[in-house]
Amino acid sequence: MDVRLVLCLLWALLATASARPSSCYHRLPGESSQGERTCRFWEDSCIAAQEVNTVGGVVQRGVFQSCTNSRFSLEGDLDFEFAEGVYVRVHSEICRETNCNTGEIKERSRLSLKPNGRQCPSCYVLGSHRCLQNDVLHCQGAANQCVDVVGTASENDVEIPFAGRGCATKDVAKIKAGMGLVSGLYIYQIKSIQLSPAPRVENVDGF
Repeated sequence: MDVRLVLCLLWALLATASARPSSCYHRLPGESSQGERTCRFWEDSCIAAQEVNTVGGVVQRGVFQSCTNSRFSLEGDLDFEFAEGVYVRVHSEICRETNCNTGEIKERSRLSLKPNGRQCPSCYVLGSHRCLQNDVLHCQGAANQCVDVVGTASENDVEIPFAGRGCATKDVAKIKAGMGLVSGLYIYQIKSIQLSPAPRVENVDGF
């Protein structure tokens, strides 16, 4: 093969490998409009994260768009069901082209309400790192894992500790202790997290 052709192919491969967006659309939670933000040298991707949760007793929704480093950002459907009607659902997408994180962001549908024959310990507390309840939650839809998570949720420089146990989707396994996750509403700092397959139970109503 011609040496010049080999060099051209190598250059093309290196250029593709180092491809990164020069800017991404930027919107913080609570903002209705978006603008462009020039990405820093260590930010190799654009992200769009959408969150819906009920941990404060009401339904809260938010969207976060910006530049990010893909090594410290998660992609997928991260669903936590802590109790009946108490949930955190995050849908996150990462892309590597300039301003690729735009477009209409539709609210994703919630998990199927059909019991999947599994159950987990259930507990959620906001304002503490300790969960003292000892309830049981019947898992639904794709939430077939048991999760035990402790961390803090930050908003406007205010940090609120939380702890929760319940059912979760398998993408939650991507979350590791020590990670800081920017979502559509909060910045979550994960202190500890454990995930394990939810055990099957018999005679679950409706299953």
